Amino acid sequence: MHKIRISTRPLLNLSQRWNPLTRNQFALPPAFNCCLRQSSTNTTEQKLNDDWQYHTGYWIPFARFGPQRRMKIYTKPPSLKDRERVATVDRRVYSVTTLCAIGGMLFFLLADAPKQNGQIFDAPRFTSFTIIGKELVSTTAFILTVRPDNAAGLVEDPYTKEWKHGTWSVEFKQPQLQIARSYTPLPSPTVDARFDSKPGDLRFVIRREESGEVSNYLAGLPVGRKVELRGPHLGIELPGYTTEVLFLAGGTGIAPAMQVAHKLLEADATASARMHIVWANRRREDCLPTSCIPRELEALQHKHPGNFKMTYLVDAEQTLIDHKQLSTWTKNVLPGKSGFVTRTDSKLLFVSGPEGFMNVIAGAKKWEDGKEQQGEISGLLKRLGPRDWKVIKL
Repeated sequence: MHKIRISTRPLLNLSQRWNPLTRNQFALPPAFNCCLRQSSTNTTEQKLNDDWQYHTGYWIPFARFGPQRRMKIYTKPPSLKDRERVATVDRRVYSVTTLCAIGGMLFFLLADAPKQNGQIFDAPRFTSFTIIGKELVSTTAFILTVRPDNAAGLVEDPYTKEWKHGTWSVEFKQPQLQIARSYTPLPSPTVDARFDSKPGDLRFVIRREESGEVSNYLAGLPVGRKVELRGPHLGIELPGYTTEVLFLAGGTGIAPAMQVAHKLLEADATASARMHIVWANRRREDCLPTSCIPRELEALQHKHPGNFKMTYLVDAEQTLIDHKQLSTWTKNVLPGKSGFVTRTDSKLLFVSGPEGFMNVIAGAKKWEDGKEQQGEISGLLKRLGPRDWKVIKL
């Protein structure tokens, strides 16, 4: 008897039956208790028909016996214990495979379906929106209105939680460069709505900058094109004990200022806080009374005359924020109204705008421990030293 090394790769005639005359045991893997025998036409092989008639043959080339002689490998019938073990494994594999298939089908079927709980976004994935409107504000700024593609059947505003929180933002994706930038949504228009607003719609004020990858990308998209948004990202939460707010906004920093005004005066019916927005722009065309944002701000002022005030400043007209004005504004948010302070942090002073504006008024924010922190107060506010105001940089 010879010990033979066998290649386990099956070749031809996988279902052909052949019965060996003798059986040679070989040390193969436990699952294969195999027998090997040289091919033969001896008539005595018929004696083993009853034992091997159900076995499957595999042709194995074997150089030792010459090119005309081949070997066959046969397996013994598995025991009852082996068959039960294989059946158990098969059932488990079948169950796991079935569950994975069902889960995959549900994922793809429900991925783009409207959210039953009224949510539009599914972070961290991006959500598809369609541009439904672009309204020019100035030569460098415009209002972009988008509508989610999965908002069918929505009845209520899906962003109620975010509006009641305070400030929040979403990210726009630039697909060519694979980058994203955060933009602050504007509250729903209260006057002269140019479009039939529906639940889920979002508006943004976007200024086209020379080196702005995302702003230039959005400026070049026509109405009807798809854009991808991700979020929402919650910002500063306005506490219920807020009594006075002074918001210094530069340029597009008016967007979070309008969010704060909406939270204090519209979203929270029980709030009695007072707010003063100072909006500084480079040119008068950025805040013309005929454009949409000034119209909405004026409407808000007429609706809440005792709790809301607007002040417009233009760099080109030399109406700038200085130390004297800051001192006046922080002493009394609304002239003729006496302050009522119940907590040391009930008076909030927000600063929001481009980098240069932030540096002059309150100083830049800084990165610490992988997060953007408020940083030290500098600029005009450091000189002023408003001790009874909590300064927040956006």
